[in-house]
Order: sequence, then C-alpha cells, then structure tokens
Amino acid sequence: HLVFATGFTPIGKEEREIIRKVADNVDNCWLAVNCRSNEKEIEQSYDVIKKAEYGRIAFVLPVSERLCSLMLHKTQKEVMQRGLEIADYALDKAQGIPIDVQLAGAFNADASFVSDIASAFTEKGIATVGMGDTGGRIYPKETERYLKKITKKADNDVLFSVHFHDDMGFSLPNNLIALRNGIMMPSVSWLGLAERNGLLRTELLTFHLAYEPEKIKERLCIEGKNLFISSPNLKMLPKIAEKVSKYTRVQMKTTDPIVGPGVNSISTGTPFVDPISFQPFDPEKVLGIKREIYVTHLASRRVIKEVADRYGFTLNDKQIYEVLYEIKAEIYKSGKAIMPENKVKEILKKYSE
Repeated sequence: HLVFATGFTPIGKEEREIIRKVADNVDNCWLAVNCRSNEKEIEQSYDVIKKAEYGRIAFVLPVSERLCSLMLHKTQKEVMQRGLEIADYALDKAQGIPIDVQLAGAFNADASFVSDIASAFTEKGIATVGMGDTGGRIYPKETERYLKKITKKADNDVLFSVHFHDDMGFSLPNNLIALRNGIMMPSVSWLGLAERNGLLRTELLTFHLAYEPEKIKERLCIEGKNLFISSPNLKMLPKIAEKVSKYTRVQMKTTDPIVGPGVNSISTGTPFVDPISFQPFDPEKVLGIKREIYVTHLASRRVIKEVADRYGFTLNDKQIYEVLYEIKAEIYKSGKAIMPENKVKEILKKYSE
C-alpha cells in the first residue's frame, strides 16, 4: 500500500491549503500529513486531512538525547512522556484516522529504549512507528545490528517504518536491510528528492524489488514473490520520473540509474558489437527505453557511421575519419562532452556533400 506524504502543516497556511486540496482530490492511496508533537499542529493536521478517503496523521518526536535537548529542551524520558500524552490527544482528536509517530534520530538512540517506547505507542493505538536516520550517517552493518535488536525486543504487533537519508550513499542498502529484517515500510522519493542529499529513489527500489522477482531471494535475501499486491509496470518508471523532473524542474543527470538519459545510451564503438555485455539488462525490453546514441569525445568510426545512417547521410571511410576528427576537436574546444544534434547534423552534411 502506498502512503504518500502530502506535506508538513507547520510550514504555513499555503502548505496547509495544498494538503487540503490533495486530500479533496486523491482517493487511491493513503495520504499522510506530518506535524510536530503538539496539540495545535495535531488539530491543524486533522483539519486539512479529515476529508481524505484514506487519511492519516504522523507526528514527529525526537528520541535521541541530542535531539530531545535540541528540539524540545527536555530529557529523553520527559520527551517520551510528552509523546505518549500527544498520542492520546491525537488518537482522541482524529476520530478513527490512523495516527503514526516518526522517531527522529532513532538510530542515534539506544535500541532497547526505542523498542520499549515503540511498544508503548503501539499499545496505545498508534498505527506505525517510524525510525529516522535523521543525520544520514548510519552504515549498513550498524543498521543490521540495530534492527535485529529492535525487532527482537519490541512487541510483535509493532509496525515499524524506516526513513534513511542518503548523505553517505547508504539509503539503498539500509532500506534493503530493513526489508530483510521484516520492516516492510521504507521511505522513498521520486528522483531521491528530499532535504540535503535526499532519500532512496522510488524508481530504484521499485526496480530492484520488481525486476526478476524469482531471483530476489537469492540476490537480496528478501522473499520477492509477495512484495506487491500486483506487479509494478516497470515501463512506467521512466515516464513518471520524467514528469516529476518536469514538474519540480529538477533535471535528471545522464548518470542517474534506471531512469537517467544515460540508460540504454551508447557513446563508444565497442558496445555496438554486443550491447548486452555492457548493460545489466535490456533497457528497451524491461523499461521501454529505446537506444540513444550520444556523440561525444569518445566517439569512434562505428558511432559516426551509425549516426550518419540515422540522419540519412552516406559517408565513405575517408569522410567518416574527417567527421570524427572535426567532432572531437569541436567537443574539446567547447568543453561539453555531448555534441548537440543540430551541430552533428551540420558537420555530417558538410562532409557528405
């Protein structure tokens, strides 16, 4: 089931109106509104999400000693007592809407302490307990040890979620470790968008969990056959990512995995002989991404010939060499690796006449 984080109520009235608009118009997934742990923001959150078909409220509570002092100027025990009071208030106010708690700095707190507070929240009626790697600093081996302690001590009916930032580049392995340990609620974002270095990319995790599901257990030690109610259409990943990029004005990089412009692209000669030797899978068959040829400083005779044929120019061997030399000279002169299509056509036309 998809839980879509619609927004953070304390940002301001404009944010709250956007959340309200989403709540009024989306009825095919859970819509979660996030707030801090106080009565006013719980009330604001309920007000904007109450008409949603599937709404929920998630309040953020610091749990590490450092964040408890920094955010609420209280000790850990004082914050936890306050958190349980807010849980009671939220559950009473929400009139049946699920309430989640997000524990900020959880991976910097003692695992035993977090297990106990998670169990206490669940006993009160909190739906899910999120654990945040707020600083994005936990390493995969540390994650494995921590989650084993958590799941061993916490009550069996606690539903955990995880929220790993990607500052150190570990969001993918950390989320896979969580799934391997039975925590089935990862936090992801299209193109990885989020504060600082972002979260795990939605498109990346979806691909890994849906591509060749019969091999997932062997590859990732995760049972892959029952991860989804219905198998995702992987050919939608590039299309959705492109729309997100357009709407957010965040440009995708050539090197972005799964959905970036470099997927199924060729810029050197050798891959023409056997493309599959230079790719982990067939991007056109799996993702619907057709092959693209980029003319760069790495271009070879094969690249030039293929591009000339595509644009309808016929070149002999001598002309191909001449085009190749001029293109490389122009690329180094411009300092840009990929030559624009119109410039390539201009040079091809010059030497084919």
